[in-house]
Amino acid sequence: MYKKVTFLVTLIGVLGLFLFTFSEGQVVSASEKTSTTNLSIKVTASGEPIQNGTFAAGNYQTAYEHIKSGTFPNSVTNTPDWRGAQNTEHMIVVAGLTVGENNKHSDSEAKTIISTLFSTNFKLLQSINETNNGTDIMSFNPPSNFVRMRTPSGSNETTDAKGRTVAKVSTGLTAIVDGSSQGIVKLITVTPGMKEITIDTDSLGLSLSFSSGNSKKNQPRTVELNQEIHYKLKVNKKMLSPTALTKIILRPDANIVIDETSVPNTVSSLIPPIINPGVTFDPLSSPDQLSKVAETIGATLISWQINMYELVIPPTDSDVSIDIKAHLSPVVYLNDISIQQGTSITTTKMTIPIEAFSSPDNNFGMTANVISPATATQITTSAPKINTTGINFVQVDTNKNKLVRDSVYVLGKEVAGKKYLYDNQGKWSEVQSISTIDPAGYTLLRGGNQYVFGDNNVSPIELNSTRFNYNYERDTKINESLIKLFGLGKGKDYFLYQVASPANYSMNKMPIGFSVFSDISTSPNGSQLIKTSMKMAANQSFKLNGLIPDYGAGTNEYNVLSVTPQKEIHFSAVKSIIFPLLVLVLGIVILGVILVRVV
Repeated sequence: MYKKVTFLVTLIGVLGLFLFTFSEGQVVSASEKTSTTNLSIKVTASGEPIQNGTFAAGNYQTAYEHIKSGTFPNSVTNTPDWRGAQNTEHMIVVAGLTVGENNKHSDSEAKTIISTLFSTNFKLLQSINETNNGTDIMSFNPPSNFVRMRTPSGSNETTDAKGRTVAKVSTGLTAIVDGSSQGIVKLITVTPGMKEITIDTDSLGLSLSFSSGNSKKNQPRTVELNQEIHYKLKVNKKMLSPTALTKIILRPDANIVIDETSVPNTVSSLIPPIINPGVTFDPLSSPDQLSKVAETIGATLISWQINMYELVIPPTDSDVSIDIKAHLSPVVYLNDISIQQGTSITTTKMTIPIEAFSSPDNNFGMTANVISPATATQITTSAPKINTTGINFVQVDTNKNKLVRDSVYVLGKEVAGKKYLYDNQGKWSEVQSISTIDPAGYTLLRGGNQYVFGDNNVSPIELNSTRFNYNYERDTKINESLIKLFGLGKGKDYFLYQVASPANYSMNKMPIGFSVFSDISTSPNGSQLIKTSMKMAANQSFKLNGLIPDYGAGTNEYNVLSVTPQKEIHFSAVKSIIFPLLVLVLGIVILGVILVRVV
């Protein structure tokens, strides 16, 4: 219970660092004696710049001085956080070190205590730092946006393409905090006039990356739901012990499920007994209404870490590499959770689904934490993010440019020259010839539905009742021309294959290929731009877009799925370019002759 509470307190505290706002060009200082400097950090992973990373700087010079000198004012020792953590001797034990009056510590010991408290008892660290109501915390900004001292509304503070980011920070002991892992990347001593430092996250003794392919942290990997994902956790021997066990804690986001680790693991829940998600509802509502409420609550928990995996490494004096197999689940359930509303003492038992589709742009991550049994040094690192996306289709008679319905398709993909179709058991099955398949053995895609792959549930496309010209019957009929797919990975090898055609239309026996993509970039002003195949259609009908109830330019676009394939057009340079040019030249010559005769 204590671990769960302290984890949540730490998480809330760290999130507070990034939500903490500042007046233009000003920093709230813990001490009037401290000065400030414009500090640039360049963050890399194995030498590769980390783009779109979020970082903050927190000044802990006051806590450092108290801990190192063993002097603590009454304003610290009388706080509830200190009293709640102290033993009978009014001392506090952190990472095996005693903290209290007259207990002096070395530089490395003081830093170890601060790093440990940051992740285990953040509120106590704030008390020791005498900054219960804030500290010298500043979110870093891209260099191009630093002049604003904050990013434009709605954007994220991120590193640029070179991994650089800038903040005005206070001098003294400063924690560089990773906004992804909510952990300290490095403790540094900021001095007046310090301009730039370089931090390589993989050289600190712990790294978590994909086993193969692109491991850069600046671009999430777009995967299929339920696709097996391989991670590699590397632990430097300096973090291990030849005589003692070393514990490593993995905390994945809710929808990342760890299936297997090459080192035995123990799973424990991080869900508190009571959750107050800030959602108001009537506990006596109908089951259908409460089900909708549960989905709404689940959407607010999409970035929670609900499970903790503890790995134990036997004594060793060598580097250790751990293989991790995981998958991105379409939905995970929190069963029989007590939901509290506001300050009410009464709770409602509910089963909460956390659905990946509830936040299509969400990136899912995982953190790893280790405390060296030899030095008590603590390191937290984060894995590259993963996400999933999809694509939208609208069935169209392209000869008449009108909506049609009643086509039926199956989803396929080609891998290494082999064709696979998505079967009715939720798996990819290899086929020798798609023209001879029995459609009954596969997931059939029909208009009006939204399909989340990896999840057997098929849901109707929701009507947009807030539309200014909303009409239930008309919009329901239009939706029957639409097909939405979600849970696909990045690639150009997907295709649809028609297995039933609308009345009076012939069957298309050719696979209809399409691409799925999800890309993140940073604009010159530092804002984050997300482009996906769900948001941006490569082939759309601008005339029909206005009819689609939930169409949104650049946010929810539909690709034309033609039920009247066009004949193949062969390009001819003679007909298309040379002949028209000859006609034009001849016309000019004739016009010139006429003008000469007239003159």
